[in-house]
Amino acid sequence: MENQNNTAAVVTDAATAAENGSSATQEVSSTTQVPAEPTKRSLRVQTWKKIQDNKCGVGFNAIFNRIPGFVDSDKAAKLLSETDEFKKAENIKVNIDRALHSVKLQTLLAGKTLYLPGTRDSTAIYLKVDVPADATDEQKKEILNVQDIQQHRTEITLDNKVKLDMVVIGSVLVSRDGYRIGRGNGFADQDIGLLTEIGSITPDTVIATMVHDLQVVDNLPKELFQKYDTPIDLIVTPTEVIHVAKRLPRPTGIFWELLSERRLKIVPVLQVLKENEEKAGKVIVLKEEDTDIEQNQNARSRRRGPIRRFRRRNQRRAISQTDTEQQGQEQQKRNPRRNRRFGNRRRRPTKSEGDQSGVEGKSQERKGAGGDRKQQQQQQRVRKNRLARDFCIKLSNITRDVRVKDLKSELRKRECNPLYISWKGQFGKCYLHFGNRNGAPSTEDEINKVLNSLTDFSLTVTTGGGGGGTGNASGGEGDAVQPPQTKTVPVNVELLKFDEKKADGGSGAAANGDVAAGGDAGAARIESVDTTTV
Repeated sequence: MENQNNTAAVVTDAATAAENGSSATQEVSSTTQVPAEPTKRSLRVQTWKKIQDNKCGVGFNAIFNRIPGFVDSDKAAKLLSETDEFKKAENIKVNIDRALHSVKLQTLLAGKTLYLPGTRDSTAIYLKVDVPADATDEQKKEILNVQDIQQHRTEITLDNKVKLDMVVIGSVLVSRDGYRIGRGNGFADQDIGLLTEIGSITPDTVIATMVHDLQVVDNLPKELFQKYDTPIDLIVTPTEVIHVAKRLPRPTGIFWELLSERRLKIVPVLQVLKENEEKAGKVIVLKEEDTDIEQNQNARSRRRGPIRRFRRRNQRRAISQTDTEQQGQEQQKRNPRRNRRFGNRRRRPTKSEGDQSGVEGKSQERKGAGGDRKQQQQQQRVRKNRLARDFCIKLSNITRDVRVKDLKSELRKRECNPLYISWKGQFGKCYLHFGNRNGAPSTEDEINKVLNSLTDFSLTVTTGGGGGGTGNASGGEGDAVQPPQTKTVPVNVELLKFDEKKADGGSGAAANGDVAAGGDAGAARIESVDTTTV
């Protein structure tokens, strides 16, 4: 495994020079330095950058400053479900990190009792996922993906806590001897300490994590870890299961002197536990200085009015200093172009002023006005850094009353998961892009699996529910309300493959005139071969 033993060669930014936990939530910079000694922060940034460079993360903008999702997490979850520790466990708690979603599904499919973290505004220590005894696998998937937190969830409070057999947490970096580095805000370690304090975690409880192979190293500097850091007993990757030979010391409970008053407001169950212990005669002293930098930044970013959504959207996109600089440069380019287009517009020459001068002038003006815009659009597509694709599915015969949410719902039911979707519903079609996430070309078996999942593909949409035309012209009492009607739209499925060549000019377009159905000009050329209507 590449660079596993080289933990001293790390990547960091200037903002993390004085870090050992307190600056863990600062923005990541792409400028790199090699510090004299590694810190938790520098090791995190090194791992995030490694995941990004090797394109093994899920979501380009969801890697830095997070517990990153990774490719083949479903394979890792399958390996975890085959371990003896998982098979013996009955009560399993899984954190909400994106990388652990497959573990939650495997827990329900295996008939285990699944527990999830409680919400921030609740005094529950965790939530129990309620699954009917006769629920099918499809129903279990729907129960796991419900949006309303009140559905199929039961709050477990301090009064009715249960003993957990396994706890699965996310990680940024782990070592084979059990040391773990998280994203840096301390919530996972705090949760383990809380569950240990109330007795939900016992010495028999297995603490496991699921990461990509690139997130595992042979060892980490022991001096970086404190009494509150959570060690790992079981590490699972898409290719192997690592049993830590010797368990490291775990947190013995809550270290109140490390928590601030505001942290107790963020996690209300801590406030309830503090009051209960103080009633029992325990003296609790909290940390005086509030060093939750990330929460302070979130509080400052909250604004009222329509600007709020715009600012928050920019903050989600500008996850690094480089991204912020690029956005600033683009903003500076917009105003001069606007001035050039509207403030200093020149008169177009006429054909009488020279042979074909009118045509040439129009062409030059269009290039001047739209050239920068096209270049910026192309740069934006490149910055998205989408995963490599080698085939796509064209869906046609889509009616205007079909929405993209209808398509996504049907794809989820059929367990068809494209890398991304190019929606062109207004033209009666869309494209599903597929590719092997680990960089290898997709096999014929994988292509056939996708085609089989789309057999007899159709979309069910609901129409009607508006006013009828039986009344008078003014819409008076004579208007009748049409009841909602459900109709099924059959969809044509066509397979399109990519070749190894680059598209130059118009030669890379398919018969329908689309290049990669929304891809850039440098993307692989579509060949209109193996056309199959399923």
